Amino acid sequence: MHSYPVRDRGVVGVSIHNSKIYCIHCESQWIKVYGASKPYNFFYKIDVSGMKNPSDLLLFDDCLYVPDNRTPKRDWFIRNPDSDHQDIDHCIWKISLKYSASREKLLTSLGKWWPWSLSRTLDGRQIIITTKAQVAYFWSPTTNEPVMVTLPADVRSPEHIIELSVGLYLICSDPRYHSSHRKVCKLACYGKEMNFTESPSDMKYLDNPRHLAKLPDGRILVIDHFNHRILIMGKDLRSHKVLLCPENGGESRPCRIAYDSGSNLLLVGFHLSVGLYSLNFDVIGPQWANFV
Repeated sequence: MHSYPVRDRGVVGVSIHNSKIYCIHCESQWIKVYGASKPYNFFYKIDVSGMKNPSDLLLFDDCLYVPDNRTPKRDWFIRNPDSDHQDIDHCIWKISLKYSASREKLLTSLGKWWPWSLSRTLDGRQIIITTKAQVAYFWSPTTNEPVMVTLPADVRSPEHIIELSVGLYLICSDPRYHSSHRKVCKLACYGKEMNFTESPSDMKYLDNPRHLAKLPDGRILVIDHFNHRILIMGKDLRSHKVLLCPENGGESRPCRIAYDSGSNLLLVGFHLSVGLYSLNFDVIGPQWANFV
C-alpha cells in the first residue's frame, strides 16, 4: 500500500493507466500525475484551462474524461441565483494522453444537466454519465450523441452507475433525508427507462455511498463515505464486509475508487490523499478480497 498526500482541495477523481496515477481536486483546473510504482514520484500537472468544478475522472481510449458543472461549490449547495456562473453550460472535458495539447469541452449543448460521475460499459464502447438530474446518459465520444435514460422516481441523489452485465446496472445514491429509499440497488434498462429489479432495501449500515467498482468475480466495491470505509459486497448485495477503514490502512472520507483488473491495483481517492492498494485474492481465498 502507498499513500500519496495531496494537501489541496478534496480529491474528486482518480484513475490509473500505464503505471501512472491521475487525480483531480474539486474546484481545480489541474490533473496531478504520479508514478504507480516505487519510488511513487510526482511527475507533473495537466492544465485544463477553463475547468471549474470537476467531480470525477475516467480513463477511456487513452483519454481522460472529466464531468464539470462549472459551478463553484458554494453556489452548488445554495443554488445562488445571483452567481455569475448560473448561465454557464455544463460539460465533459476530454484530455488526450497521446497529444498533450489536446483539450476539448464536449456536450455543452445540453445546458444545465448536472453531470456528476462516469463509468464505462462492459463492451468498452460507451461512457455512462450519472447526473444529479434524475437521468443518465449513454455516450460514445466518437459520435458525440448521448442517449438519455430516465431513472426511477424513488432514486434520490444518484451518485454513480456501473454496468454489471448486458442490460443490468448498479446504482448508488444518497437518500440522506429519505432513509426508506434504496442506497445501492440493481436496475434494468428497458428502452430509455431504468427500473428496479428487486424489492427495496434501505441498507442502514451505509452513510452516503459515493462510488462503485466491480471485481472480476462479480463482487462490488462500495465507498461508504461518511463511515470512512470501503466495503466489499456480495453479488446479491445481501452480504458485506469492510475492506478498508482508518484502522486497517484506509483514511477518512473516501470519495472515488478505480480498480485495474490487469494489475489488481485499487486506487482510492480520500479527502486529502490518494491510496494505492494491491488486492490479493489468492492468499485470502474466494470469499473476500484484502489488501497487502
